[in-house]
Amino acid sequence: MSVKLFFILFLIALSAGAQQGDGGVPNSYKLIGDSKSLDKISFGQPDIALLKAEDLITEESGSAPWRFGFNNYCAVSLSNSGTWTVLPNGNKIWRLLVHCEKALTVNLTFKNVSIPEGNELFIYNPDKSFVLGKFTAYHTYDGQLGTELVPGQDAIIEYFIPFNNPVGNIELGIVTHGYRQSAEFQEKAFGSSGACNINANCPQGNPWNLEKKGAMMLVSGSNGFCSGALVNNVLNDGKPYVLTANHCYSNPASWIFRFQWEAPGCTNPASSPSFQSLSGAVLRARASESDFCLVEITGGLQGGTVPSVLTPYFCGWDRSGAIPSSCVGIHHPSGDIKKISFENDPLISTTFGGAPANSHWGITSWDEGVTEPGSSGSPIFDQNHRIVGQLHGGASACGAAALSDEYGKFSYSWNPVSSDSSTQLKYWLDPSNSGAQFINGYDPSGGVAVQVDPSIGDLNGASGVFCGADVTATFTLSNSGVVPLNSATINYGFDGNNNLSYNWVGTLAQWQSTTIILPTASLSAGNHTFSASVSNPNTGVDENLLNNAVTSSFVVVIDGQSVVMDLTLDCYGSETSWELQNASGTVLFSGNGYQDNAAGLISETWCLGYGCYTYVINDSYGDGIVGIPWCQTSGQLEISYLGDSLTGISTDSSDFGNQAILNFCISENGLDVNNHDNIQLYPNPSSDILFIKSAQPLQELKIYDVSGKIWMTFNQTSSTQALNVGALSAGYYWLVAAAQNGQLYRKEFIKR
Repeated sequence: MSVKLFFILFLIALSAGAQQGDGGVPNSYKLIGDSKSLDKISFGQPDIALLKAEDLITEESGSAPWRFGFNNYCAVSLSNSGTWTVLPNGNKIWRLLVHCEKALTVNLTFKNVSIPEGNELFIYNPDKSFVLGKFTAYHTYDGQLGTELVPGQDAIIEYFIPFNNPVGNIELGIVTHGYRQSAEFQEKAFGSSGACNINANCPQGNPWNLEKKGAMMLVSGSNGFCSGALVNNVLNDGKPYVLTANHCYSNPASWIFRFQWEAPGCTNPASSPSFQSLSGAVLRARASESDFCLVEITGGLQGGTVPSVLTPYFCGWDRSGAIPSSCVGIHHPSGDIKKISFENDPLISTTFGGAPANSHWGITSWDEGVTEPGSSGSPIFDQNHRIVGQLHGGASACGAAALSDEYGKFSYSWNPVSSDSSTQLKYWLDPSNSGAQFINGYDPSGGVAVQVDPSIGDLNGASGVFCGADVTATFTLSNSGVVPLNSATINYGFDGNNNLSYNWVGTLAQWQSTTIILPTASLSAGNHTFSASVSNPNTGVDENLLNNAVTSSFVVVIDGQSVVMDLTLDCYGSETSWELQNASGTVLFSGNGYQDNAAGLISETWCLGYGCYTYVINDSYGDGIVGIPWCQTSGQLEISYLGDSLTGISTDSSDFGNQAILNFCISENGLDVNNHDNIQLYPNPSSDILFIKSAQPLQELKIYDVSGKIWMTFNQTSSTQALNVGALSAGYYWLVAAAQNGQLYRKEFIKR
């Protein structure tokens, strides 16, 4: 799958609403005469056929940006080119006509720029229907400035110097000849993203009005477009950081950041809506593993931050790594106006493009909207409206919403192993070293910060399928308010009846969290729901009710058994599909749509009752999951129960052709799952020592996690035993005890 970096040219329609610089009218408009008398530099037409042949190669591999122009390098300055005009009052104007033969657009990049106070720089086309500027010193960074694309084959540079003012310096370093535009790539133009995309200001986007203000399109270098977002830091000081994708990177000194480019309503407007831009940035950190890039805007700021006229919002984030229960993406697909996409299911932890395992969040199927080329670097928000990643790549599109998208994890980018300030987010976004796991967004126009604001999230232990009646829900209680949180009431329950309560007492400073483990509930077999809400913070009033509740659904299977499937694919995962059937042929579980060249193990845990099952694995190519000369990895399969293999496919038998059918059964084999009274565990939950008392002497103990992995084994035990479980991670476990009479007992416990 190719990286979702996409580049376009703006149509002339953009000129009516495009503002880069501070606005105003070039001083030469008052002069008599036209551009025909100006000094001109000309560039011939490049070899278009050769350029397009190169483009076919790079676009197929996704190894380079979508190139629309040919860069002509030059060193044009005030001293070696241009026409000077001295006005009667002593003011001076320098102008230069830049001509690119048969170009569709002309794009300019300046270097060694020095604009003294009072001087003004403008760029416009000969008929003055497209004007950029005015540019002054604070629009540049490190002497560099990039400009929007001027439609047509001519662009005029105008530099105004008041009487007795220092001249400064203007040097033109790159003139980009645009050779591909809407006539050839009309589908890339404004209003041309897939019809399934949703304009950001449709009713679905109303709850995301703040986050929409933070999302933007950015121009990388002189010829590339990506998406990105303003991101907050723990100081809430409006530092103009922008998060985007590493594969969007070029020297950010000439980047352009485009705000407010969106439809005013839900339908597409007849022509491009207006937008405003800032230019210039400095790199702060970037890394390829999770494909993140953090820059700080430097040009056009007011008071060290984004001007209020651009209605900025600095998005919050969550670096905890907790699995989002749902998500929203805000982006500019196919270079179009701002869109919004929705995924109502939990994200999955995955990888992408050879990155380390669990470095990305994966979306397997969008519920509304998709992403497209041009969405690269766009933020993905969790259910709490906090950024948890930025788009790296994927294959989703209108008509293919079920194809995956991958976002580099914010949590992975936070502080990677062996990273420093240039390769991590932590140094920049937590300068006070507060240790915050998350922060909310910062709205400069939002007035007084929320003082009392408890929130709950990261719900675990009450979703999926349970192999038994006992359910233990856990969740995170967080303090999003300024005032320390000292107490709160949790109301919770099952199947729509919130008749239970849990009183929490402690101390949480702003942005701190704690995990709450609710008492275990025993439920009947079937479908269930769980819900919880927080109230009564500090025995007072919660000022924000939008983050107070969590819900989930799950299934209880009485006497269910945890059966584990471990599947390793060959290099062509997209060819593989499988399904598990019960004795009557009903499909209980299935899998498909895997990535090619995806590293790592696919592991699933099924909850199955006693009986016999059929596992069917298919390969659409007809060579099973065997490795071939250009793919050195052969796949394998194991289906196991409590650590014992039930069936599988070894690497030696991985060439099964189009299909392999495996059968296995699960029998009780003496496992007494009902006789819980024969063995007792306490305290439960346990944080360190777990005591065991049984009705008869035991000879072996094993501790399993819910996936069936063995973590501890103890031999030569007695009827009373003290086990040190302090080394186990917090979570849900099974203890299986073998009695001297050969009987097996199973008991669940929770490790705090």
